[in-house]
Amino acid sequence: MGSYRLTWRPLAGGHLAIGHKPGRDLRQALAETGCTHVLSLLADHEAGVAASGVQLRLPLVSAEPPGAARSEEVRACFAELRELLASGAKIYVHCSAGLHRTGMVTHAFLRFLGHSRAEALARMAELRAATAEAATEPRLAWGEQFAGPDEASG
Repeated sequence: MGSYRLTWRPLAGGHLAIGHKPGRDLRQALAETGCTHVLSLLADHEAGVAASGVQLRLPLVSAEPPGAARSEEVRACFAELRELLASGAKIYVHCSAGLHRTGMVTHAFLRFLGHSRAEALARMAELRAATAEAATEPRLAWGEQFAGPDEASG
């Protein structure tokens, strides 16, 4: 299959990349490109794969938006990611295919950082076109609750 190509984009003082569950080629690419942290969205019942860097977890059982009971947990995860990026971290976010859960969480995180809805969608498309194309309205709407304090619903 050859070497996996990652798309790192500058974000909030660090770098972000998104995609699917790391296999051998992707783990090698993460190590070679200096990935410092991996955020796995895989549920507990899915086989977790240790990748290079520190393993962070926000387990989501399905591609359905998590209920309100998990909003504070998600917000705390986003605050940790923001701090890591501010210190120059290179964070890779993934679920299994890198489409639905990854897109939902990436969009919500970009909104949390203060990006407008349109900017968040554009940034997600830069990170991974397939993920942006798979974004559905219910998943995007879920992310609006995390919009930064300076961001009107735009």
